[in-house]
Amino acid sequence: MIKKKKIALIELTSYHEECLYSQIQFLIKSNYDLTLILNPKNNSNIEFYGVARENIILFNPRSSSFILKRITNWFSLYRFIIKSDFKKVIFNTASSNKEVIALTKYLPKRIKCYGIIHNLKKLNRSTSQKIVSQRITEYYVLNDFLTNSADIENDNIKLSSFYPIFFPQYDSEQVPKNNNQIWICIPGELNYKRRDYEVILNALSYLAPTDHLKIILLGKMDYKKPDTVQFLKHAEQLGLLKYLVTFDNFIPNTVFHEYIKKSEYIMAPVSLTEQNYLAYKITGAYNLAFAYKKPLICPKELIVIPDLQLTSYFYENAKNLSQLLEQISEGTLNPKTYYDNPKWSFKAQQKKYLDLLEN
Repeated sequence: MIKKKKIALIELTSYHEECLYSQIQFLIKSNYDLTLILNPKNNSNIEFYGVARENIILFNPRSSSFILKRITNWFSLYRFIIKSDFKKVIFNTASSNKEVIALTKYLPKRIKCYGIIHNLKKLNRSTSQKIVSQRITEYYVLNDFLTNSADIENDNIKLSSFYPIFFPQYDSEQVPKNNNQIWICIPGELNYKRRDYEVILNALSYLAPTDHLKIILLGKMDYKKPDTVQFLKHAEQLGLLKYLVTFDNFIPNTVFHEYIKKSEYIMAPVSLTEQNYLAYKITGAYNLAFAYKKPLICPKELIVIPDLQLTSYFYENAKNLSQLLEQISEGTLNPKTYYDNPKWSFKAQQKKYLDLLEN
């Protein structure tokens, strides 16, 4: 009997939970003996992961306000990793968390460390990331274009891509939908720094009245935040609330993914003021669209990303977006067919993931 290779997948933050399931399945189906080390905030989806409970360790770096207690907890985690005889560890968020920095600095050299870098800008500009990069020189990025989109100062760093576009099969039917409605979904909490919502409101204001179109803002609305107040006030002034579906509570994964599945389009109205999305990172909307084979709606500047050229409809401004929405409402938009490409298959993405890990 072939002995399974021991490996740990670690996520000590409450971010990027959406990247875990694909990696878990890649590793389990490649005969790895996988242990998950997770922040408890990520445990709502554990039952869907397909990992035995005894192979899941919950570790909260912020479980105590006392620094000595937190150091003690870190040493417990450190000892667990050492004693478990992992040959490799993968950090789902390989950046500026203090505990991650300490682990990458002090774990024995016999343990090979890998990680996902979610913002390439950190590799050049973050002192803490440079410390991590003394140990992790082989990073994953989440789109092919990111492997050569930015100049990385450290010549030792190697970037390899994979797409975390596989999710559990949620058997949920909690979301009713009228057959005559067309849903355009914008995943994530409302945030003006990350997304340009004004272009959407202005586009809707140009649009001839229609009952077919719904814009799903798929994230919890925090009515105390200025962004939320500004958005809803402007939408109400323009008489556009009838087009919007919003949420004032946390959206469970089962419901979240059902909305994605039932949407005809995914929209990524990313803010390009800092140019981050043209060179340094992606938005999670891309991978949700890729996962469920939905066409994307994006600003025209993103046409430089090869995947989006073939899967997306682009707009230049509010007037142009309004024309696109009109075509969608009338059902006259030509369909995209790029998702027939084998690159979107589980087998292809598993191979890309393992090529770095097993090189």
